[in-house]
Amino acid sequence: MLDFTRYQQGPWATLYLADLGADVLKIEDPGIGDYGRRMFREPDGFSPFFEALDRGKRSVCIDLRHPAGRDLVLQMVDRADVLAENFRPGTMDSFGLGWDVLHARNPRLVYGQATGWGTQGPMAEQPAFDQIVQAYSGFAQQAGGGPGHRPEIPFPGVADQTGGMNFALGIMTALYVREHTGRGQRVEVSLLGTQLALQAPTLQYTLRHGIERPRPFRSSPTVGHYECSDGRWVMIAGIDQKFWPRIAKAVEREDLVHDPRFARGGGRTANRDALEAEMATAFRTRPSAYWLARLKEHDVPASPVRGHEDLLTDEQVAANGYIQSVDHPKWGTLKVVGPHINLSETPAHVAGPATPGHGEHTREVLRELGLDDDRIRALEAAGTVGTSPPG
Repeated sequence: MLDFTRYQQGPWATLYLADLGADVLKIEDPGIGDYGRRMFREPDGFSPFFEALDRGKRSVCIDLRHPAGRDLVLQMVDRADVLAENFRPGTMDSFGLGWDVLHARNPRLVYGQATGWGTQGPMAEQPAFDQIVQAYSGFAQQAGGGPGHRPEIPFPGVADQTGGMNFALGIMTALYVREHTGRGQRVEVSLLGTQLALQAPTLQYTLRHGIERPRPFRSSPTVGHYECSDGRWVMIAGIDQKFWPRIAKAVEREDLVHDPRFARGGGRTANRDALEAEMATAFRTRPSAYWLARLKEHDVPASPVRGHEDLLTDEQVAANGYIQSVDHPKWGTLKVVGPHINLSETPAHVAGPATPGHGEHTREVLRELGLDDDRIRALEAAGTVGTSPPG
């Protein structure tokens, strides 16, 4: 797989595929390479951003603006199953490496194109990053509470990470179709399209009524988080009528079950302020551990509201391999986010750490193309390719 992606959306998709068994060649500019190498870099040089998104890939540096560099890529395309890129639309065409050229050369190639805004329309070629699209798509406004509230970016990377998931899904679907048709195709995914899909259940209300529904602090009095006496929060999700008696018993307020204001869902919605006040008062009387035990006893879906630190020793996360350890030649044993898609016959696995130096595998890959060392040295001298030692 030839990976021309940078930053976050594209590299997250190609990491998926690496963990599922793909040999991913990360094609970088010989100058500075992927900017992700420098994102959040710590004083000792460690970049959590790069380690999280570029595990298990091989780094190859090729100057796409150089005719000889373009020729090298074309040779790689002859052997590739997939090419992925997330440049602005038209960039790969400017290098002479667009879909039309590559499809004609290798009709079985799956060409994945991830963009910010989609390939059509007046904004197609405008720059886009995660937070920009969260704002444009209405996600930031909804996260802040809807119209009239201060917008929020609840988590930088939501658009990129979900966009990467959809990108990987599109590529895998195209590979499956190719097994039946023998032909590759172009896969297009955008941050904007993914953000709209992510909000589909909420957006559907606006699509029907033409207005945006406010987003309250809690979805309902029985679906939301409440603060306990120890200052910690507990989330409950009683989305069905059957959970209402269980919740009332769990919080030691059985008297609320048959209160005519709260007995049915419509009443709980109409009188939500009163019920939320009762629930909030109840939760504040005891610590979170007490309430979590009570909620579990009464079979109410519930969870503590936790931080990332809590995940480091979590048994449920570890049991499913969602966080794994990997040996890194420079940083020692690292915990990393592992695959969350499990296949019974061909299980995914952490493809490896993000070890490659910038261009570390350039010579290795060029030799696989059949170039001898004299030719490789000539390309290096001309600045067409770049190499660096491991590390």
